[in-house]
Amino acid sequence: MSMQTVYITCMAGGILLLLSSIIFSAADDFFDFAAFDVFSIDLGEFDLDILPVSMKSLCLAATVFGSVSMLLMDQQMAVRHVIAGVCAYIGAFIVQNITGFLKNHQSEADTLESICSRSYVVNVSIPQQGYGSVASTGQNSSVITLTAKSADGSAIAAGTKVQIVNIAEHVAIVMKQ
Repeated sequence: MSMQTVYITCMAGGILLLLSSIIFSAADDFFDFAAFDVFSIDLGEFDLDILPVSMKSLCLAATVFGSVSMLLMDQQMAVRHVIAGVCAYIGAFIVQNITGFLKNHQSEADTLESICSRSYVVNVSIPQQGYGSVASTGQNSSVITLTAKSADGSAIAAGTKVQIVNIAEHVAIVMKQ
């Protein structure tokens, strides 16, 4: 087997596995399941994964390794593999940390009940018979901001605690607590 065949197999395998995760939602669950926090550094709200071990990052690493190796075919094998390995690691490192950050900062509100059950404060004052904005409070990393109007049409000043009584046409109907 030639080195070109190995590189093409790396590229094709990485691309096909990533495409299958997009096409088949069951494969996407597998890609999320097969993620490990090995050698992770905690930097407050952000975890930096030094050793990126997830299916998505490994698929990207295989694709990058094969691609860079093909581009450097005129170099010595050791030089070619070191450069391709470093590029693959950097790509996997970036993917692992970006997807981890996005997962940790996704909204925790997935139903209308979970949105309405939160505590809210008016962050843009609501004028009489007009619209303003409310933001959820008391949540660790997930904040919901909604366009809002008063249930009785009265004005509500910024900083006032409110509760959502209904959501109609993507507008939160609120009343003072």
